[in-house]
Amino acid sequence: MDTPNAKEKAKKLDKKALTSQNQSMTTKQEALQTSVKSLNNGTQTAAFRIDQLKQFGRGSLAYSSLQAGLQYFMDDELGYCAYTPLTDSADSVCVLADPICSKESLPAFLDAFLKDKKDPIFLHASKDTATALNDRGFCVNELGVETFIDVQNFTLTGNKKQALRQARNNAKKDNLTCVEVLSSDAEMRQAFRKISEDWMKQKVMSDSEMQFIVRPIVYVDEIDVRKFVAIKDKEIVGFVIFDPMYADGEVMGYIANHLRSNLDRSYSVVDFILLEALDIFKAEGKKEISLGLSPLAKVNDTEEFHHSKLLSAHFKYSFEKANFLYNFKNLYRHKSKYRPEMPGAREEKVYCCMKTRFLLVRIYNVYSVLGFHPIKQIISHMGKAVTAKWQSIKSSDQSADRQQ
Repeated sequence: MDTPNAKEKAKKLDKKALTSQNQSMTTKQEALQTSVKSLNNGTQTAAFRIDQLKQFGRGSLAYSSLQAGLQYFMDDELGYCAYTPLTDSADSVCVLADPICSKESLPAFLDAFLKDKKDPIFLHASKDTATALNDRGFCVNELGVETFIDVQNFTLTGNKKQALRQARNNAKKDNLTCVEVLSSDAEMRQAFRKISEDWMKQKVMSDSEMQFIVRPIVYVDEIDVRKFVAIKDKEIVGFVIFDPMYADGEVMGYIANHLRSNLDRSYSVVDFILLEALDIFKAEGKKEISLGLSPLAKVNDTEEFHHSKLLSAHFKYSFEKANFLYNFKNLYRHKSKYRPEMPGAREEKVYCCMKTRFLLVRIYNVYSVLGFHPIKQIISHMGKAVTAKWQSIKSSDQSADRQQ
């Protein structure tokens, strides 16, 4: 954690960027991309969702149910869920994670929802939801694993966590400081946007981001969302945005929803920010941090649930061979540095649940919801491979000509 002097110094580094706590939001600020904005408008449905969220929104994607563009099924006595329509039929929708309701109300809520939408896909479902859907005839396949940090018990001790300790130590030697942004202004948002643009250029999905289960980045202030930045030479060089997870009306933890840096170093800037924020959360008594889903990682469907062997094989193959679609392996490799096999961290299975037998046809709709474009990306990947092969042959021919 920063010393008081370091914090004070950081605040003075860029007054316009870091001392906007007393400035009011201007009309020129971009509109909120989530429906949290409607909370202050007092709409009955928004108030209901916020109340349910703060009582039962323990899941890491609960806050993501507020993102713009989603539709809702709401039961005044049971809770709500967020979904987006699919193209199959009026009954065909993709549900975001678990319903926002109590564990006791989950079976009744699912029964009520399935009367309204008879052919849904549940994406990023927990084991409790997967179990209830399996009992109702759904096909339940593993979608990947989610990594959690037990805030109060996580430590950096041990040889296996050397990479994390080294990242933090090297960042401090490089004169990086970590500061929580309590309120943003136009210049701060521009710095965030610039980092995001630079970050996206280095990613496989350079024209878009994973959607739906990754809430769109919001640069302005939001209720209970926290932002931490890394600063070097008076400039912001990285940030992590934490969405809240709730229980019984209180924030019990966070999901690290967006982790970005445009500083090219041998160490991880975002790990430095995470570890600094972790110390603060520990002092506040928070319980856990989710590092989010590692899609398709450690898929190993068993007979615990009725599942599609074909879909399981597809997921396994994609994790091994289709990293041109998404950096499946690199994402999981990064989270494994937190050593979920050791005390202080853990992995939980995440599931995809659907009823229809035409699973590979429907999963293409899911890819579209997530922002993937498999056919387009496969064609692009093959084109690049052919070009690289041709250039290699051409280079070899030119080398042979010079030797003759």
